[in-house]
This record gives sequence, structure tokens and C-alpha cells, in this order.
Amino acid sequence: MPGLRHILLLTAAFVLLPCNARAERQVVLVTGDSCPVREVSSLDVRKAYLGVTVSVDGRRLRPIRLIGDEMLSSIFYQSVVHMSRKSYERRALSLALKYGTPRLEMVDSVDDAAQAVRGRECGVVYMWKDDVDRLSGIKTVRLLWQGE
Repeated sequence: MPGLRHILLLTAAFVLLPCNARAERQVVLVTGDSCPVREVSSLDVRKAYLGVTVSVDGRRLRPIRLIGDEMLSSIFYQSVVHMSRKSYERRALSLALKYGTPRLEMVDSVDDAAQAVRGRECGVVYMWKDDVDRLSGIKTVRLLWQGE
């Protein structure tokens, strides 16, 4: 029977291993290495993505949206701006019509997002931590979400 016990333990380990790896997924806010900002509060992140001008350490944050990943977009609406997609889009349109607030820049891919924050003074964008680890010229300034 020890052989059966070992098989069951190995099977359980293989079944649980992917769950543990998924639990480690993180969404972070990043900026270019040249931006002197080291940390951004969650309130400042929310305000910036809602169209409010936000300065941190004397530098204006310039938010960029990464729209090419549905899961990432869903986390953005729930955990960053705390609004439904419909409410967020309605608010952005309202600000543009009432006050002439420009719509946020949007990019489709992680590589375009990294290039955008490197090219804009204190541009910020949210992305998966796994993607940040493979890119150069950007740094993490806030953990936005962690989970499965």
C-alpha cells in the first residue's frame, strides 16, 4: 500500500500546484525608470484614472489604459476605479463633454504600454507583474491587486 499512498500524494501535489501558481498573480502600476516617483497611493491612482490631475512628489501622473486583456480590464474596473465598466465609460464621456477633459491614452499590448510609459514623463499604466519582470526600463510603484 505505500505505493498507492505515494501515487495519491503525487497526484494531489500536481492538482494543487497550478492553483498555488495562479494565486500569486498580481496587477501592478508601473512607470518609466526615469520618473522619480517611487510610490503612489491607491487614492491617487483612482483619481488619476478618473480624470483628476494628480501630482506625486511634484510630478504629474499621466495615466495610460491597457485595454488588450479582458481579465486585466475587469480587475482595473473592480479594484482600481471601483466602478462598473459602463459607469466608468459614462463618467469619462461626461468629463470630456462638460469640461473638455481629454480621454486617457489607450494601448492594446504590454509592449506598447511599456513603450508609452518610457516615452511620457511620469506616465503610469497597470499590468501583470509577470510582464513587468520581462520588460526593461520600467519600475513598479504600486501593487494594485493580488489573487487568482
